[in-house]
Amino acid sequence: MIIRQRRGKQISALLLMTVILCCGCSNHSSWQKAKDRYVVGVVTKSNTSEYWMSVNSGMEAAAAKYDMDVITLAPDSELDREVQEKQVEKLIDQNVDALAVAPIDSYHVPDYLDEIEKKKITAVCFDNGMVGGELPYIGIDNHKTGYQLAQELAEQLDHKGQVGIVAGDLKQKGHRERVEGFEEYMKSEPEMTVKFVESGYANLQMSEQKVRDLMGQYPQIRGIMATSAVTAMGLVDELKDTDIKIVAVDEQEDSLKAVENGQILALAAQSGYEIGYETIHYIQNLRNGKHLKKKYYLNAEILTQDNVKEYRKKDESQKYKK
Repeated sequence: MIIRQRRGKQISALLLMTVILCCGCSNHSSWQKAKDRYVVGVVTKSNTSEYWMSVNSGMEAAAAKYDMDVITLAPDSELDREVQEKQVEKLIDQNVDALAVAPIDSYHVPDYLDEIEKKKITAVCFDNGMVGGELPYIGIDNHKTGYQLAQELAEQLDHKGQVGIVAGDLKQKGHRERVEGFEEYMKSEPEMTVKFVESGYANLQMSEQKVRDLMGQYPQIRGIMATSAVTAMGLVDELKDTDIKIVAVDEQEDSLKAVENGQILALAAQSGYEIGYETIHYIQNLRNGKHLKKKYYLNAEILTQDNVKEYRKKDESQKYKK
């Protein structure tokens, strides 16, 4: 568990607990905001991947631009729903001005929603939506992304053959929608079949033995979609001596290089930096009284060997402009 402030400081788990406890004391001698500061409390799903570090970097850049403070908490695992919800509750107790949450379980309606409404805290979801919470969502169109990756894979396989899916936790709306989009497209391909959907790999790689078991069970598989780059990179290593084509989601350094090298056929460029930046930008617009769409979709360009180098140049230049 870590806490990040806008300038990128990190505080250990032990100190974090001290900070949280002190915030409840009468002397308020902690990170409690000054009266003239606007503070956004952020809870991500994890702190252990390049993707989430990129999200934090984007938020810090936007916070600096809009003169806000951002306090970021994260559970140790993308499976720790209860820990995540307690972290949100702690931020609410500290009277942050706004909240941004990437829900670990999209289909569980947390108790803290009532407290957000009571305190009139501006609240949004990012990276992953929440079913039933009616909170705005900032992120990519995950259904469309899965659909587009299926199209790309089908074209490269001459619209024939068996394919599979290795997904994150399907309690997370983003992963589920990527799977549904992929399956929807494949229904339009009469000579293609989705033979398996393996889920539960939330920011995790499939074990070597599990990959071998799958390939033994489905020896005719010609392509796989991984719903995250971390999972995809594990498959790249395990399937390097095969002709199986891999498509995936998430822009990070190793996955971009894998596209350049032809190890990943196609990558939906979900930029953690952009999601982080635009989440704070969205909150700033709400702060200024603007009326915004509930779903703020960001572009996730499909990258292949043909366009990945140009994309990387463009992506870096856009970051500096922000």
